[in-house]
Amino acid sequence: MTVAEVMKLPSMVGAEVVAGRGGLGYPVESVNVLEYGWPTEILNRFFRANTFDGSDLLISAFASIAGDVEAQCENIRRYQAVGSVGLVLYYVGIIVPEIDERLVEVCDSLDFPLICMPRGQAGLRYSELIREVLFEIYREQQREQFFVSTLLDRISGLPAQQRSMETLLRMLSEHLRVSVILTEHRRDMNTVVYWPRSLETVVADKLLGWLKELGGGSELRVPLGDGVGYLQSCPHLLSDSDNLRLYTLKYREPLGEDALWQSSECVRLFIHIWNKNHGKFVVSELVRAIINDETIHRQRLAQLFKIRTEDLNQMWLFIPRHEPVEHDEGLLRSCTDYFSAFSDPVLVSYYEDTLVVFTHALRGSTHGDGEFFGSREQFEAISSRYEIICCDSLASSADARRAYLVSMANWRAARRIYPRTAVLRTADVMFAQLCQEIMCKRETLEQYEQSLSGLRSSNSELIPTLMVYLLDAGSSMAETAKLLYVHLNTVKYRLRQIQELTGLSPTQMPDSYSLYIAAAIDRMTDECR
Repeated sequence: MTVAEVMKLPSMVGAEVVAGRGGLGYPVESVNVLEYGWPTEILNRFFRANTFDGSDLLISAFASIAGDVEAQCENIRRYQAVGSVGLVLYYVGIIVPEIDERLVEVCDSLDFPLICMPRGQAGLRYSELIREVLFEIYREQQREQFFVSTLLDRISGLPAQQRSMETLLRMLSEHLRVSVILTEHRRDMNTVVYWPRSLETVVADKLLGWLKELGGGSELRVPLGDGVGYLQSCPHLLSDSDNLRLYTLKYREPLGEDALWQSSECVRLFIHIWNKNHGKFVVSELVRAIINDETIHRQRLAQLFKIRTEDLNQMWLFIPRHEPVEHDEGLLRSCTDYFSAFSDPVLVSYYEDTLVVFTHALRGSTHGDGEFFGSREQFEAISSRYEIICCDSLASSADARRAYLVSMANWRAARRIYPRTAVLRTADVMFAQLCQEIMCKRETLEQYEQSLSGLRSSNSELIPTLMVYLLDAGSSMAETAKLLYVHLNTVKYRLRQIQELTGLSPTQMPDSYSLYIAAAIDRMTDECR
């Protein structure tokens, strides 16, 4: 539920947004009544001692500072700083005579919605709005069995400085009504969020002992007040390098496996999406979901990132030619800049050691080695270190996964077959896979080798001419002559000789296809000799 959706509730009839319209899309997680006065030192200590969950919609009448506009403005700044998403002001014209323009300006500058309830009405009750908002939040939670994308979407809507792990854990705690414990380095407690908050005084000094008692187990039954609680370990979905573990503590009954899994997924995705830095947005998780063909996961992430993944019908792979090295951030930036000029959307991220680029099929450009990345020099610098493969016509994430797997398994073989090709295509690596499968079948392999044996014994130039003509020159005699540095008539003569010696025409299908396979296999085996 957002602030804008709150405005549609029956209890808000006649209410008016007087400032901060830029924040109407902020998520509302709870409602809170606050009546702070002028920020004295005592009040400041009280304010700092309080814990604010973020995404609170505040209710106030400014009763103690009705005539002090500066105090009103200062409180708004404090509310916004701790993650509150708006303020509903009651009894304007009764307690606060009028909303001052200075307050409006502060709220507008902070994108902090200031909502004025119907003026001059003393019969309004806070409880009506509180009941309605909490009921809608509860009903929304009941409808949504998968809450990962919901929570991440809500935290992504917060100002960058408020996107923190603690904020996420508070949202998670409120959503599941459980205490949440995040530990690192052999169960040193990193962050603990208690639910309800009064539980802290009961279990704070016992929690570390319970974690040690749980050890590597999944669930521990513990005494909790006058009842029992369940300390549970969430699935270990986080990177081993982080040494992070997530636990939940629930009163009376344990959480289900699905809720535990989603809790851990929330934390893992938060770490990856924002890369442990507030607001640093990366798309590695979405790229991973596409290549792994995790359909549901991909759809949820795409919704979060607001990207139409169905438009991403082309994939580019930049595979390190030599031993994997550290991720090249310069290459990532170059690809982002280059492909963004042609495609919207575009996803650029590393998947394992390979840089992957998803785009909408580029129109009006063949991307030859002279124009790729703007210059031949830049292309050659990149292609000397990376094998570049373009996978076209991807209709689904399943297609992307198949293209990725076949490319990774066969790019070296494809490069042996097509040494002059600047950018390999999916068809090239699939054909290389076919050739390798044929090479594993002795009888079939011998048939193709036999078809070229007459050429080998007759003229040493015939097989190289056949290879260049079919594999490098796209069956163009003129291009073949250019690549071999011979006259066009020489190429024509050699092709006629090939037809006479093999009984197969290199210029007509289906004969040329058999010769194509034979030439490719011969080139591969020659490279391996």
